[in-house]
Amino acid sequence: MTCPHCQSLFIKKKGKRNEKQRFICNACKKQWTSPLTDLIEINKDVKCGGVFKYKTDKDVIRIHCGTDIHHGANEHHYDKFDKFIDTIEKDDDAFFFLNGDNIELIPPNYKISQRGQYMENDDQHFTFAERIRKIRNKLLFIRGGNHDMIRSENILGFDVSKALARDLSVPYFKMPGYSEIQVKGKKWYLVTGHGKGGGKNGDLELDKMAQVYSDGDVFLLGHNHQLYTKPIDSLVVEGDEERLKRRWYCRGGSFLKYAEYARYSFFPMIRTGWVTMEFSETEIRCWVN
Repeated sequence: MTCPHCQSLFIKKKGKRNEKQRFICNACKKQWTSPLTDLIEINKDVKCGGVFKYKTDKDVIRIHCGTDIHHGANEHHYDKFDKFIDTIEKDDDAFFFLNGDNIELIPPNYKISQRGQYMENDDQHFTFAERIRKIRNKLLFIRGGNHDMIRSENILGFDVSKALARDLSVPYFKMPGYSEIQVKGKKWYLVTGHGKGGGKNGDLELDKMAQVYSDGDVFLLGHNHQLYTKPIDSLVVEGDEERLKRRWYCRGGSFLKYAEYARYSFFPMIRTGWVTMEFSETEIRCWVN
């Protein structure tokens, strides 16, 4: 947790009041309270096969997925990502996670030209961290993708996405897996991963995910830059009757405009944007921005 006023990490607990934890910031000296059920355990990475857990007493929370941001790329949609940050900052019930390809990261002497990015790789890392620092207290976890995590691991044996999580003091969720979202005692299961497939039919990879993670209520992948949400309905047995069970398929979009490599290969044009998932005690709603 960070100070909501100055984003300092130098905070400490100062007793409890009305089932809430009270905090004080040693940097700006301001105090605030937070519901005990809204606290995220920082610096606890989600291991392979583990489950990220978040619970709240709020009536509703909105979780925004920031995936395929490509900060540092020539075609990065700066205004769109600023809108993402602004939307989360102004909404008291908003949270978010980073789902990979957060920076462009084209290393020297790589198989593609560095001309596709407008700043050095270290500057990409530092400026991206500073860019989202003001909403760090709403960041649930960070995941890496093929641009950042895989490239840095393959070339250096160093995971730049894990370093970003350490810098921002949030959990690192490297592999695909479950997030348990508990709203007023109701547990929902959000299944996320960066993604790998680049086919036209984004549902095919989501189908594979749903077969492996069969308890999921929402399935979300990035990577292919497709942007959509769609309900997947089925019938289940409850007592002596059937009832409708709704799950959601989501592809998380991107913050990358029509890149030169896409133009060269005649890749289809896909609008930029992101997915929001709203969880309440009774239902889940998903939409694109």
